[in-house]
Amino acid sequence: MRIGDVLQGYQRLPLIARLALAGVVTGLSFPPSPLGFLAWVGLVPLVKSWLDSPSPLRSAYYGFLWSLGFLLVVMYWLAFNYGTYWWAATMSMLAAVLVLSLNYIVIGWWFGWLHAKLGRTALWLLPLLWVSIEFLRSFGTLGFPWVALANGQTAFLLPIQNAEIIGIWGVSFWVVLINVVVVELWTAREKQRAAIVLAGVILVPWLSGWLLLPEVPAPTLRVGVVQPNVNAAAKWNPEIRHEHFDQLVTLTSEAARDTPDVVFWPEAATPAYLRRGGRQYLRQIQEELRILKVPVVTGMPDYDRSLDNKVRYYNAVGYIDSTGLHSEQYNKIHLVPMGEYIPLSKWIPGLNALNLGQGNFTHGTEYTLFEVDSTLFGVGVCYETTFPRLNRRFVREGASFLVGVVNDAWYQTSSGPYQHAAQARYRAIEFRRPVVRAANTGISMIIDQSGRVTRRMGLNKEGTFTAQIAPSTGMTLYGRFGDLFAWLNVVVALGLTAIIFRSSFKSEAETDVV
Repeated sequence: MRIGDVLQGYQRLPLIARLALAGVVTGLSFPPSPLGFLAWVGLVPLVKSWLDSPSPLRSAYYGFLWSLGFLLVVMYWLAFNYGTYWWAATMSMLAAVLVLSLNYIVIGWWFGWLHAKLGRTALWLLPLLWVSIEFLRSFGTLGFPWVALANGQTAFLLPIQNAEIIGIWGVSFWVVLINVVVVELWTAREKQRAAIVLAGVILVPWLSGWLLLPEVPAPTLRVGVVQPNVNAAAKWNPEIRHEHFDQLVTLTSEAARDTPDVVFWPEAATPAYLRRGGRQYLRQIQEELRILKVPVVTGMPDYDRSLDNKVRYYNAVGYIDSTGLHSEQYNKIHLVPMGEYIPLSKWIPGLNALNLGQGNFTHGTEYTLFEVDSTLFGVGVCYETTFPRLNRRFVREGASFLVGVVNDAWYQTSSGPYQHAAQARYRAIEFRRPVVRAANTGISMIIDQSGRVTRRMGLNKEGTFTAQIAPSTGMTLYGRFGDLFAWLNVVVALGLTAIIFRSSFKSEAETDVV
């Protein structure tokens, strides 16, 4: 079948189907698919529908239709969370799709309004609008940078190097701009000029990325990673708890043969409260580490009691060596809504009584750093590794490499673990820091400063590996100035909108007077 026949068949579909299918195509640019280039054209039908739209409300509706295809492909794996009831997982996925669709509804309405005022000129403002909404929606307790278009580009090493300067939002800007120029090429009378512009828009980030690609310095630290591959639901079975601790110790002994400076265990690797009732397991670990002469950094559950005798649970990270569990501890700051806590439960305590299979954790507040051989590092827990701002805080506090302890076992072999792992490449590039990823069932990785994966252990494999890394104290432009590019998008987009609104308001007022 020829491409022309496929396109003709596509054009014969109802608009609703065309937009949803375009969203699907864009969603297929995300890992584990290597087809990141699909995002370069996946917005084209949506943009064309916006240009033909009779009103901002209709444009908002078109954005919603497109988002259904996009979000269902990218986020379907939420429905396969076997850590909760099947109906709760399905409802969680559908709720996420509907909430995130607001991004594209707002973009559609905003673009539709500008298009009504400016005509086709508004087309060139679309990258500004898109990035502004993507960025602003990453804030707050429901912030979710996971669906940023940039995260479909992680297979392209050179273009994503630009995140060192403009962050993931700059990469999203690039993707939207490509789609805009494709629309221009499709509809322009002067095809040659539009084709040259399109070639330039595509190629310039590859060239600048090649110039930015760093030479990785000589390694100065050896790290070990343990991937126990434990069934998340069975981990807390008290009858086999000792087996999990034996496994962790055995795998650590294997890693210790390469004399690492530190070994990392994944999120909630220890199925006991080591500071509380699990001291027998802590002694077991401590005695083994006295022989191995290597410290361990592990994800672990913890709790404390407030003055009013209320128990507060934490998804924590601790540092253990031959002297025991150190007092320094990181408590996860950005918890997963509906997975680790119920939103608004801080103000409406009765919500904590809801039993949807979620944890009821308390947000941490301190960006705790750990130290090994005079080298500081920060540890993000699972979902936190997808937030550039949170990891930037670790770097600004002095971390010279970053660690992610992860448990994606709830989603088995779906797209979720692949998407999650791929985003870690951006954290390495944004700060030019090596990233160590220790995942319960995978994907565990070592990523160097260039964003290259140098060691990897795939899904559902038990094992351990060690690797050398080169911690760094240098500061990138993104490390220094953060989301400056994204904020510029917001300021320019809102500023232009305000100017156009004021101008149109004055024109309408003058017309009424006349």
